[in-house]
Amino acid sequence: MAAPANAPIVIPIRARYHLMNRPDSISAIVPTIGRADSLRALLESLSTQTYKVDEVVVADASGSDETRLLLGEPQWRGLGLHLRREVVDPPNAVSQREAAIKIATGEFLLFLDDDVILEPECVAHMMDLLKTNADLVGVTADFNNQAWPQPTRMWQWYLHYVLGLRKEEWQGRVVGPLLRFGYNPVPAGPAPMEWLGTGNSLIRHSAYQQAGGFSDFFLHRCTINEDMDLSLKLSRIGRILFCPAARMSHHHAPEGRVTAMVAAEDDLFNRFAILRHTLGMSRLRAFWLVALYFGVETTSHFLGCVRRLNFRNFFPRLKGHLRALGRISSPISY
Repeated sequence: MAAPANAPIVIPIRARYHLMNRPDSISAIVPTIGRADSLRALLESLSTQTYKVDEVVVADASGSDETRLLLGEPQWRGLGLHLRREVVDPPNAVSQREAAIKIATGEFLLFLDDDVILEPECVAHMMDLLKTNADLVGVTADFNNQAWPQPTRMWQWYLHYVLGLRKEEWQGRVVGPLLRFGYNPVPAGPAPMEWLGTGNSLIRHSAYQQAGGFSDFFLHRCTINEDMDLSLKLSRIGRILFCPAARMSHHHAPEGRVTAMVAAEDDLFNRFAILRHTLGMSRLRAFWLVALYFGVETTSHFLGCVRRLNFRNFFPRLKGHLRALGRISSPISY
């Protein structure tokens, strides 16, 4: 008889006992929604890691049997992967990660998107840094198929003339209205970061618990800025490092994504909530920074559309941003 669609995939009691007692054990946390092909490629890359991941907890919001059948395939055990499936409904990036973390047994949490592919030594490089630096709370990996975006010309003026930052002093930083930057060019060795992504990072489970996990104020499906919220909390406990030797590719699978309008509304509202609550800013200051972000981003996007003669996503994004500003301005808002 076939297992029901929402049946969890669990590892045997003996294996769970082994994970809980193995030093430096790692639980991979993978939210997914209807991307079985991408998920398969991720699992294959995890099976080739020189530092083995002890369990892969997949928070499945697909609403179909495809992911369940994939995770139930017998070859994964032969490849050394212990897979667990936790069904989450409705789809929600934060709720899915929280559900997976709740049952995770590892001392370290490997946050991954379901459409990344790791190079064989990716986990080993991140783990080496965490094991040799007791004050680290997390390490974030580099991407081998995309460069870290740099600030637009308008944001460069803001960074220089308003914040007083010289060229490239913003790298690895979180500044102003939650502008976050990676490293471009990529440094030769580990470098300090003030944030980490929830699709390419390894953190201490204990630090996650001490930080209080994710906040509960996110809008819609929590697809944007939830990693910033967690990063700011983790930074109060210890350091975060960027590890350029740990590399993976990100393929941005289109399945299951929200519309441009919903993503824009998520972005602006969540940005305000983090400024207001995670960072403790006054309502007025948080609103001013969000309004600044809206103004600069809208102007930059409009000018880019004019250059490309393509306005396909301009108006949905504008509508989403305006909806978020309406929510933020509401007397019953935060």
